[in-house]
Amino acid sequence: MKNNLFKYLSLWGVFILYFIFYRTVFILYNGSSFADASIEKLLLSYLYGLKLDLSFSGYMMLIPSLILAVSPVIGPKISSRMLAGSITLILAAVSIIEIIDLEVYSYWGEKFDAMHLKYLDNPKQITNSITFKTLVFPLLFSLFLFYAHFKITIWLVSRFSFDFKNRYYWQKPLLFFTLIALSLIPIRGGFSIVPFRLGIPINVGAVYFDPDNMAVNHAAVNTPWNFVYSMKKASKIDTHYDLMPDHVAVDLFSKINGAPTKGTPYPSLLNTPQPNILLIILESFTAKGVEVLGGAKSVTPELNKLSKEGVLFSQFYASGHRSNRGIGSLFSSYPGLPYNAIIENPFKTEKLPHLIKSMKEQDYQTAFYYGGEIDFANFRAYFNQGKADKIVSKLDFDFSSNNTKWGIHDDVVFDTLFNHLNKETMPFFYTLFTLSSHEPFDIPVEPIFGSDNNEDSFKSAMHYTDACLGKFIAQAKKTTWWDKTLIVITADHGTTQINNTSNGQKETFHIPLLWLGGALTVTDTVISTIGSQLDLAPTLLDQMNINQPEYVYGRNMLSTHYQPRAYYSFGDGFGVLSDSISQVYNGEIDAYTHQQPSDNLPDYGRAIYQFISNDFLSK
Repeated sequence: MKNNLFKYLSLWGVFILYFIFYRTVFILYNGSSFADASIEKLLLSYLYGLKLDLSFSGYMMLIPSLILAVSPVIGPKISSRMLAGSITLILAAVSIIEIIDLEVYSYWGEKFDAMHLKYLDNPKQITNSITFKTLVFPLLFSLFLFYAHFKITIWLVSRFSFDFKNRYYWQKPLLFFTLIALSLIPIRGGFSIVPFRLGIPINVGAVYFDPDNMAVNHAAVNTPWNFVYSMKKASKIDTHYDLMPDHVAVDLFSKINGAPTKGTPYPSLLNTPQPNILLIILESFTAKGVEVLGGAKSVTPELNKLSKEGVLFSQFYASGHRSNRGIGSLFSSYPGLPYNAIIENPFKTEKLPHLIKSMKEQDYQTAFYYGGEIDFANFRAYFNQGKADKIVSKLDFDFSSNNTKWGIHDDVVFDTLFNHLNKETMPFFYTLFTLSSHEPFDIPVEPIFGSDNNEDSFKSAMHYTDACLGKFIAQAKKTTWWDKTLIVITADHGTTQINNTSNGQKETFHIPLLWLGGALTVTDTVISTIGSQLDLAPTLLDQMNINQPEYVYGRNMLSTHYQPRAYYSFGDGFGVLSDSISQVYNGEIDAYTHQQPSDNLPDYGRAIYQFISNDFLSK
């Protein structure tokens, strides 16, 4: 019996060693994310991570414990096979999750969780983000890692030959059922301060120890634990977010969002109430790559130059961290949610306003141009609901032009749009959504910043798209429709790619918004008012004297009554910005990871989270 108990505890220790091993691989594989982390911080990630390691090891031990407990009933032969098989399968599942996490974090700066399973609905989104260059090493490394893992697991299993003899038939069940009960202690994270009462369930916040370096916190997170936890949360996607009384959430949200803006616009930027409008949405164009917005030099020279010819909104923010959030925010003024993209729910988007529909009601010709898969993120259904006259995707281009994994290079799409606009009747509201600055940053020119790493590849892709934009604007200036046209340039979302910012930082969500064209009454103007994608539609419509009460989350940024604010979602949390505050709430740990100017700010982050979640569920 003592031998069995020793092997049982040793097996628990083996599980812990597996997690320590994969944590080490995670840090080494994503080395650039830990460049600024000290040895002390890295070691602390192991120490704090032990909390979740013990918790998930407790879950992993439940099946072996149950097999050992009932072994006198099912017999030694079957018990031995079941034990070996269960341990092998458990560790194989752990290995697969850990290996997937390496690439997910490398690309997106996020731990692998249930949210990423949604991309399985559209496998091309995954495969199109992968080049042969970026695929070979991860694939070979993953195969090697899994093979080594499998061989070690088989060797270990052979060493755990428990004594299944029936002479201890009454002791064995008692022992192992007791051990199952005791495993609840590490599973839940220990005892509470109340004697003999198990503590509250452990959460991810238990391993977040560094407020300045999110990477070391991410290293401390046990990947399988986080994945299973996110699956549990995803299963409750249709439940109520009861973070506070609803009336409190409503009150706080109203205070931060401000009242509807009904004042006289300041200033009137258009020389006509019915201009042609061209909305250009640049894939992943972060302000961190735009020099006039404080970003890196020489990445977007054309955008920098054009900013002097129009109106630049210097404090404009994305509503979320994915295209499926940004598109819904730009066209419907609907906020992004951590685990929900409303445009992927056609029954819900039916109840939303839509900028294209609003323009159609004003007799505009409307179109949406995208060189990629139109069924990505439910784009086809969403723009069909908006009543777009024309939806152009990669299927509408010659096969010879389909020369990237994502679809059509930006220069081809810009040229096609230009030719179509020259034949269009007035007025028109057209949208072009670029794609070349999406992973894998496949561009038809020599990468100006090189391609040795993701950041350089991304900068090169931004530079290429910027050049396409500059060429298009230069051509447009020579047309008959330029003088009556407003061109709005913005992005679908920001990115962590440049300077390695985390998903919770406001810099990750800072994006450009530039108004250009002959329909403008002013040039070389900078508006530093804080705003977001939610505000674009109301601002445009108010400038055109179009009533827009249905865009309830958006506000006219040019109104004399505008209350500057922006809020954005990420992972499982919200960021809030205004002239006086900056606040980041992380739902995983139910805590604020950043608050300025003090720690005594109103509970805006959680209020926004609850208010919008409730609204989403009600639609």
